[in-house]
Amino acid sequence: MSTGKFFHSLFILLLAFGMAHSQVIRAKVTVTMGHLQPRDQQELADLQQRLTNYINTRQWSDENQDIVLDCNLQLLVETVTNRGSEKLYRSQFLISSPSGENFRDQAWEFKYVPGQAMDAFRTMFDPLLDMIDFYIFLVIGGEMDTYQLFGGTPFYDRCLDIANQGMLSEYAMGWKSRQQQVTLITDADHVVLREAKFYYYETLYFVEEEPNPEKARLLAKAVMDRLEQLHSKRPNSAALKRFMDAHYQEICRLFTYDTNRQNIDKLEIIDPRHRDTYRNCQPGKQF
Repeated sequence: MSTGKFFHSLFILLLAFGMAHSQVIRAKVTVTMGHLQPRDQQELADLQQRLTNYINTRQWSDENQDIVLDCNLQLLVETVTNRGSEKLYRSQFLISSPSGENFRDQAWEFKYVPGQAMDAFRTMFDPLLDMIDFYIFLVIGGEMDTYQLFGGTPFYDRCLDIANQGMLSEYAMGWKSRQQQVTLITDADHVVLREAKFYYYETLYFVEEEPNPEKARLLAKAVMDRLEQLHSKRPNSAALKRFMDAHYQEICRLFTYDTNRQNIDKLEIIDPRHRDTYRNCQPGKQF
């Protein structure tokens, strides 16, 4: 069993017995700025370490969520411009987690002054820290949906609050798009994808941790029915594509107790980009 699935199963037990405490983030941050002039690079020299400390020492939720969530963040700082007395850095932003909550943002501006305070409890919108908060909450939301049905809702709500503040701020670039991204994940059509994510890990539990052919078959069908439903309504859904890209290499495990290829045939229609992988799936195969 992989470490990730072990902690997923352990967390389910903690929830059941009320033993959970707080959300823990373990992030690796990388800041790349090779296109900047040496002076500008020097001003950002401590940014990587300070963001790492900000993320990894913050308590991201007071809810009962005792889970260590690993994620990688990359800031690709490309240009710097002056706006009045401010220096604005333009950057791409990437974040990823082991379960496939992966996002890339290609248009982001932020200001940074060496040594500036990094306080989680701010009264003013901060184009740097609020961007970090937005994507951390977005990843947590996706992860929590795998542990509890719609467990990510409070975190998606936080994302929308930040996006709304961003659109009203002096640093509105990209925030409308970010708001739409959260709305896409949480709209009525995508309810079934959020359910599918939860049932996906439930199925793996009854395949790998507590083998139960009947439950595994029912849950695997629940996953596929929901993915099929979303595909029929929104075949080009970015959220569906992200889910399939994250799981196509292991999704065959869901069908360990299947007796036919019905679910696998659905996969080939829902996600034709990975058809070759699915054609190698063997229902009933023990992994």
